Amino acid sequence: MSDSLEKYTEELTDFSLEEETRKMKATFVEVDLEELKAEMETMNLENHSEVITKHIEQWKKIPLNIAITGESGSGKSTMVNTLRGLKPRDKGAALVGVKETTMIPTSYLHPDNPNLKLWDLPGMGTLKFPAIEYVEKMECQKYDFFLIVSHTRFSENDLNLVRALRRLDKKFAFVRSRMDIDIPNQMEDYGITEDEVKEEVRGDISKYLEKEQIDHPQIFLVNCRQRTTYEFSDLVSYIWDNLPEMKRIAMVLTLKAVTESMVTAKTDILRKEIYWTALLSAAGGAVPIPGVSVAVDVAIIAAQTMDWITNLGLDDISLKQIAEEYNTTADYLRKNIKGTSALIASPREAIVTILRGLALAGAPKVLGESLKATVVGVFIGSVVSSISAYGCTYAALNKILTMISEDSHRVLQAAIAMRAKRLTEEAARAV
Repeated sequence: MSDSLEKYTEELTDFSLEEETRKMKATFVEVDLEELKAEMETMNLENHSEVITKHIEQWKKIPLNIAITGESGSGKSTMVNTLRGLKPRDKGAALVGVKETTMIPTSYLHPDNPNLKLWDLPGMGTLKFPAIEYVEKMECQKYDFFLIVSHTRFSENDLNLVRALRRLDKKFAFVRSRMDIDIPNQMEDYGITEDEVKEEVRGDISKYLEKEQIDHPQIFLVNCRQRTTYEFSDLVSYIWDNLPEMKRIAMVLTLKAVTESMVTAKTDILRKEIYWTALLSAAGGAVPIPGVSVAVDVAIIAAQTMDWITNLGLDDISLKQIAEEYNTTADYLRKNIKGTSALIASPREAIVTILRGLALAGAPKVLGESLKATVVGVFIGSVVSSISAYGCTYAALNKILTMISEDSHRVLQAAIAMRAKRLTEEAARAV
C-alpha cells in the first residue's frame, strides 16, 4: 500500500449512504428513453458502449467561435493568447506588440480543443469602412460571442459595431484592458484606492456608452495577460453564461481550471457525466473484485478519474501552469492535495478501496434499487447484479469527483493566499 493510500484511507472510505443516494438523484441526467431505446435497437449489444461514449464526448465536436475586435494596440492578441493559455513565446501564439496590418479575420485554435477558435478581427478604424460593410466582410453572423477591447475610451467605430451586432442579435461585452498599468498609476497620482480607480473607470465608460444609447453595457476591467486578476474570470463566466448549452459545456471543459469559479463550473458539468460513465461500465464487461459484492469495470473508473484530475488542474502540467499564474511553485501547491494524492499515486488501489467501503455499507443494493426505473433498463433490463454494479460505480465516481474538486479548490485557495502574501510583503518593502 502506498503512503498516500495509507494516509487517506479514512477519507476514501468515509461517506454517508443516505447522502450518496441524495447526490445521485440530484445529479441524475434526464434522458429521452424512447429515443435512446430506438438508437440502441439498431445496434448489437457489443456496440452499446459506442452510444454511451458518444454522449460523453459529444461536446468535443461542438464548434465555438469567439471574435475579439478593437483598435490596434488595445490588447487583442494578448487576449487571444491568454484565453488559449499561451504566452507570446509559445508555439502557435498570436504575435504581440506588432502593428496591425491584417485586413481579414485571423483564427487561432485552442491547443486543447481545435473546435474552439479565437478570432482576431481587425478594428473598424483599421479598415475605415462603415459598420454595415464591416459586418458583412468580417462575416459577423458566424461568431458566437464578441469581445470589444479598448485600453482607453471606446470609439465611435466600436459603438457602430455594437449597434450592428444588436441588429444581428449577437452577444458581446466591452473589455477595458491595461488595468494593471492604470490602477497603480492612478492610485499613486491621486491617492485613491484600487476600488475607487475601478469605479471611476467603469463609471466613465458607462456614462459614455449610455449617452450613445448603449443601455446596460457589460464592462469588464482586465489585465489581458492574466486569467486570475481583476475581472478576467468574471468575463469568462459571462461569455459561457451567454452561450447555448452545448457550446457552454465545450468552453468550460476546454479552458484551464485556474480559478475557483472555473472549478465549480467544471465540477457541475462533470457530475452529469457520471451517469453515462457508470452506464458504460455496466453495459460492458466487468471483473469481480475481492471484497466487493458486484463486478465493476475498474479500468473505466480509473480512466474517468485521471481525466478529471487533468480537467480540474491537479496533474503535474496543470500545477506548473497554476504556479506560474499565481507566482508560486508547483511543489507548494502539491502539498495542499489530500485524498486525490492516493488516486494519483495508486489509482487502482484507491478506487478498489472506495468500492469496498461502498460494498460494506450496502451501497450496491440500496443504490441499485433507486435506479430500476431509469434508463439503466435500456441496457441491462432487470439484471439485479448489473443494476447494483451501476449504482456502486455511480456512487464511487460521485465520491471521487467530489474529492478531486475539493482538492482543486484547496490548491487554488493556497495559490491565492500565497500571492496575496507576496503582494503584501512587496508593498511593505516599497514603503
